[in-house]
Amino acid sequence: MYIRGQKLYEGKANTLYEVVDHPFYLEMESTDRISAGNGIRRDIIEGKGITNSAISSVLFKLFRSKGIPTHFISDGTNEYSIIVKKANMIKLEVIGRFIAAGSFCERYGFESGTVFKDLIYELCYKNDAMGDPFVSETCAAYGFEVAPMRDLQLIAQYTKSVGILARDFFKEFNLTLVDFKVEFGYDLNGKLMLADEFSLDTCRLWDENGKSFDKDVFRKSTGNVSETYKKVLERIQPNK
Repeated sequence: MYIRGQKLYEGKANTLYEVVDHPFYLEMESTDRISAGNGIRRDIIEGKGITNSAISSVLFKLFRSKGIPTHFISDGTNEYSIIVKKANMIKLEVIGRFIAAGSFCERYGFESGTVFKDLIYELCYKNDAMGDPFVSETCAAYGFEVAPMRDLQLIAQYTKSVGILARDFFKEFNLTLVDFKVEFGYDLNGKLMLADEFSLDTCRLWDENGKSFDKDVFRKSTGNVSETYKKVLERIQPNK
């Protein structure tokens, strides 16, 4: 049984707390906050944090069972939270894409819905002042020096493995994983691991009719975010 300690950090989507008697663990609590357009649009969606945390927990358990090193330890002290290893986060967001959608189409001229032959991925350097720019592996390694090239190559491998696992998982429930964002960090022994979250805030899911079951519902104001997220959780965990 874990006991929550003091608050250490509060971000846009998650709040971190220390874990009493476990100095190498944190409790990560999902919030009901939601934002889009680099924070220009913001709102509070009651219950979103519970749903996101539950979905992220399901997926991290899947990844761990398949040999992907992650920061996930267990479910947390409440429905909003999970217990995770402390991580030295790498200042990169990795965006994996199976299908062209969203701003990617605008940038590169792809038609929305274009299916790629294999997973493609992009790196974003996490820097608010710079607008989180897209960078190459060599720029990340030798310019910003966020991680050595060998670790960036391992990140690419893990990203592909995570993407395929999540894609096949959602396919069982008649949902198509379009794209997703993941982040990585180092544990206190310097081992690379998947961290942060894998939730409906960080991926695109389409049903068999192409309807969005993700954060695009908020971005495009096309439905009830809370109910949409709950429907996904009900599909993948009928007992929840």
